[in-house]
Amino acid sequence: MIRLLLILVSFMSIIQIACQSSTDKQHPTIKHNSNDSLLVEQSRISFVEGGLLKKMNKISGNTDTIFISVHRPDSADIILESPTDTANIRISQLFSPDGTADGPFGKELKYRFQDTGQYYITVNENLMVGNRYNGAYQVKIISASSH
Repeated sequence: MIRLLLILVSFMSIIQIACQSSTDKQHPTIKHNSNDSLLVEQSRISFVEGGLLKKMNKISGNTDTIFISVHRPDSADIILESPTDTANIRISQLFSPDGTADGPFGKELKYRFQDTGQYYITVNENLMVGNRYNGAYQVKIISASSH
């Protein structure tokens, strides 16, 4: 009976620790300064994996999903950059932690993130243009607080 009670208490402790909010934790990100040295700073908005720049490879016809963590409410620009300005890609939708969606957008999205949590964007080709795009692109987050 004592053994069962210890197992139960241990299990409940693990669940409690796993469910604690991570919004109070520091999330360091890497930023380039003018001297190209790397600085670690606290960012309010970053990719889930950390950082403010994500390199991607677009395969025509496929949707790319990119997750963004908002640690504190802030405004930010999300920018798609490709080797050529004519690349047919756009931010199709932005999904909020509460499940609401907004879009479509172009290659740049200025947005006020009001809630903390995990957002995500989808990147697709613009079907109205008709040109297919296969190739590299990157997604950049520029936080208003870093200006």
